[in-house]
Amino acid sequence: MISKSFEIKDYAIDNSLINGFWMILVDRETLTTEILYSPLEGDSFDAARTKRMISEITGKCDHFSSLLPENISCAVTFKELDGLTYVAGSGNFNVDAGEMDEIRVIYRLHVEYHI
Repeated sequence: MISKSFEIKDYAIDNSLINGFWMILVDRETLTTEILYSPLEGDSFDAARTKRMISEITGKCDHFSSLLPENISCAVTFKELDGLTYVAGSGNFNVDAGEMDEIRVIYRLHVEYHI
């Protein structure tokens, strides 16, 4: 059962705004958190800022995973990148993404039972 979640401040990334934050307990094994990141300044993330944001988002997933028991996995899906998913601990995540107006992601914490 998932008994730990993270606060909105845990998802914050420097030089960006959180313009949407939805947590859904799908079932007792799965918690999803949808975040909408927008640029703090300007109308969009340029290609370099997009790359940095993707790196920081995957880093957050790795960080969350490090704070949780081994049987809870963390993954993050990038909605604007055709649902491309990063699984915590899977290493370097290289994505060729250009300018983006916003970055919408879904963090997924899932309990895996080992019998």
